[in-house]
Amino acid sequence: MKNILVVGSINMDMVMNTPYIPKLGETINGLGFMTVCGGKGANQACAIARLGLDVSMIGCVGDDVYASTLKDNLTESGVEISGIHTVEGSSGVAQITVCDGNNFIILEKGANGLLSPEILDKEEEKFRNADIVILQFEIPEETNIYAAKLAKKHNAKVLLNPAPMQKIPQELLKYVDIFVPNRHEAAELLGYELECEADYIKAICEIKAMGIGQVVITLGSKGSVFNKGDEIYLQPPVKTNVVDTTAAGDSFIGGFSSKYTEGCELFDCITNATKISTIVIGKKGASTSIPSKEEVEGTQFDIPEMVKLK
Repeated sequence: MKNILVVGSINMDMVMNTPYIPKLGETINGLGFMTVCGGKGANQACAIARLGLDVSMIGCVGDDVYASTLKDNLTESGVEISGIHTVEGSSGVAQITVCDGNNFIILEKGANGLLSPEILDKEEEKFRNADIVILQFEIPEETNIYAAKLAKKHNAKVLLNPAPMQKIPQELLKYVDIFVPNRHEAAELLGYELECEADYIKAICEIKAMGIGQVVITLGSKGSVFNKGDEIYLQPPVKTNVVDTTAAGDSFIGGFSSKYTEGCELFDCITNATKISTIVIGKKGASTSIPSKEEVEGTQFDIPEMVKLK
């Protein structure tokens, strides 16, 4: 069994459904509220663990009322949590407004901002045992760079999900084997919107030129685009009813990395990621919407054939 290590964020999500996005100063009635365990790192770890793989996580929670709930959620999903450290202050919190299946998020890092290289040093054994290390941008930049260095020290692959997007230091990029942004993050990185197939091809080529071998860009309602060597393919989306896109990208990464770590063909990794993220967008919530291996195996979708773009 391959081992996956997630180094990243753990949040409590405050989710409000609304009929529309209010104007500045406007008060409107919501259509339902819930608190859901989330955080990009935690969501990705849960997605992988629920698919039956061995996954551990390094992260931080605060000394507040949310900490035990956040850790319990990871444990119940099958994530090994001995690398979760408690620090003084608030756990990470995300305010999420959901409207017509789309979400708008305000993030307070809280304890995630205190995940330090010193903590990673205490958990180096987990890097030694990892086949792949998954990173995001909800923890400090210096910690991500240090995590990537530790991964390479112990011959693990590095998957970077650059969310929320920020300037990516070259010192981090040089360690990245797999880069999985969404279309907005890719646009911010490259300086232009990804609107058509020509843009997709250009984006993949430009990111590869940065020294990254494997690029996968999620396109929301338009599917995903990725390279296999020098070839570029589009995976069209599955037609389905969209309820809530929260955690769709995280579950895509979980579905991709679970197959990738098992040595599966790249096309199978993309197909699995597409199927799992499609299940997720049909439910409300973040980690609560992520399916188990049994649910994935028992769900049938008509996944469109991939289209070779280049």
